[in-house]
Amino acid sequence: MSAAEPITKSQLFLLLIQVQIGFGILYLPNTLQQTAKSDGWISIILAGCTVQLVIVLYWLLLRRFPSLSYFELTKKILGAHLGYIFNVITYIYLILTSTYILIASSKLVKNVLLTFSPHWAIGFLLLAVCIYLCSSNLQIIVRVFTILSVSIMFVILLSFLSFSLPIEVMNLTPVGSSGMSNIIKGLKESLLALYGFEIILFLYSSARHKGKTFLKVITFSNIFVVAITVYLTVIAFVILNPAMINQLKLPIVYMFRPLHFNMIDRIDLIFLPLWSIPVVMSIVVYIYFASHWKTTAPKKNNYFVYINGAIVYVLFLLASKSDQSFELYAKYLNSISYVVIFMIPFILLLFSYILKKKEHPS
Repeated sequence: MSAAEPITKSQLFLLLIQVQIGFGILYLPNTLQQTAKSDGWISIILAGCTVQLVIVLYWLLLRRFPSLSYFELTKKILGAHLGYIFNVITYIYLILTSTYILIASSKLVKNVLLTFSPHWAIGFLLLAVCIYLCSSNLQIIVRVFTILSVSIMFVILLSFLSFSLPIEVMNLTPVGSSGMSNIIKGLKESLLALYGFEIILFLYSSARHKGKTFLKVITFSNIFVVAITVYLTVIAFVILNPAMINQLKLPIVYMFRPLHFNMIDRIDLIFLPLWSIPVVMSIVVYIYFASHWKTTAPKKNNYFVYINGAIVYVLFLLASKSDQSFELYAKYLNSISYVVIFMIPFILLLFSYILKKKEHPS
């Protein structure tokens, strides 16, 4: 992206909330019912606080090297060889995450919307659209995300319709009844649903406003996502009883099914595609930055985009063969995500202070 076209505050905010909002939120009430139960909303807030702490650590690291990309920053702090190893690990994470989102998206589309369409075809079409957009520059990608942010507003408006259903607020009481240990277990599951904030690492050098302004924007984006997650989870808990939430894999989608209107019969079939748009498009961001880990030359980047697209699709076919293979894939991704999202940035921040590495103004 050229220096003449940096990312504005509004573009940064809209991009981050769409990347951070994922399919995991739709499954979250069911997942939390196994641990924190009706106190799941507390787990989400604690997870949001954890994310905010990590975001501040990211900011402390990135502001020391305002003009360097994340892949350049690692080499600047740790040297060419160790920095290269960290970059390879980060690259692998970006590719694995792209594949995971593609599998989850195609499974959901097939199970709910296109039940008779082959799984491989749905995945191929979704990926083809993402690759086409990946081949453009970051400014175009950001503009597309800005336009697609309208879908988030529609989702929020649709959620208001659920208030016409019977609501049982007592489902949330007594507060704290599940115990602190179960709330902490729920925190881990909630944290997984909030992943996507790590993209901040790759955006600082392209942002128009850096320093404290950048921190404010990424903080507000995290607060917005956490608020939406708590809001939808609480709605699911007060509309559906605990037994139903325990049985339903997608409680947030299911709670829209009883809603019927003269012009619209199935609200859930409108809600899900609107929710899917930003989630699927987040694949674009992951593949885009995975394709920039070695070079900034546009022609070479396009070459890497197509190569990475092919790798993602092969992994998609292998990991989606069965539920067992997908669970194993998710397990490996979960392990590497802790390394890339938490460990590597912390190591970089620590060594940048120990070695007194900092970008000096020219």
